[in-house]
Amino acid sequence: MTTGSIITAAMFALLAAAHSAAGESGFVKPLINAEWSITELPRPLANRLLRGAWHLTSVAWLAMATIAVGGTPLAAIAVAALVSGVVILVVGPGHPAWPLFMIAGGAGLYTENLLGDTLLRIGGGLTIAAVSAAAGLHMYWAAGGNALRDAVVPTTRDGGDQTFSPGPVATLAVAGLLIGFAGLLTITVGDLGPASWDPPIVRWLIIAGIVVLALRAVGDGRYAGFSKKHRSSRFGRMDDLYYTPLVVGTAMGAAGVLLI
Repeated sequence: MTTGSIITAAMFALLAAAHSAAGESGFVKPLINAEWSITELPRPLANRLLRGAWHLTSVAWLAMATIAVGGTPLAAIAVAALVSGVVILVVGPGHPAWPLFMIAGGAGLYTENLLGDTLLRIGGGLTIAAVSAAAGLHMYWAAGGNALRDAVVPTTRDGGDQTFSPGPVATLAVAGLLIGFAGLLTITVGDLGPASWDPPIVRWLIIAGIVVLALRAVGDGRYAGFSKKHRSSRFGRMDDLYYTPLVVGTAMGAAGVLLI
């Protein structure tokens, strides 16, 4: 570590601190308190995105400071990407950038051997639990349960008609697919299954499941996923806050299982 690298890191750290502290009081807050609007973008969301985007610049400069004093470049970039993903998820969960940041961060940490087998197995276990819980909910709905049922099917508008009405058979079929997917993940995480099982087949089926989850996260361009246009309905809000993030998290957890 040289004097020049220390000075470089110190300047980047100072810039990051000043940018966030002075920018918050002198730029971000005045803009948030001012009267302005963006077409088709709710003001509260615009405020959160403004604040998040401003402070993400500081995160990038801190990563540069870490690299300047000898930190592994890819590891520093990966951590900055993960932090950026979390910030965007918090301030604007319907924004498609956060999963890209998180995938980049996870890939970087894995390449640097910073994602140990234990962490991957814990992530796999949480994914299995989430998929199993979703399967249980679908079985409950197939049996006639009504809790949350009106919030899991897209509607044409807030309080409007549902775009489709899944029957008990279709709902039970989805539950069966989820149970099967949880079983495949369990086999891979726990190295289970009879010797006659062909591991490549199990892994290809998991990949197929990840592709389906990714397509669901991207959405249909209308009512679901990152590409949806109707965000003001109850389903649209729930999809941004919970459903799509859960789908993305499940896909990432399943991808992590394949790395074990």
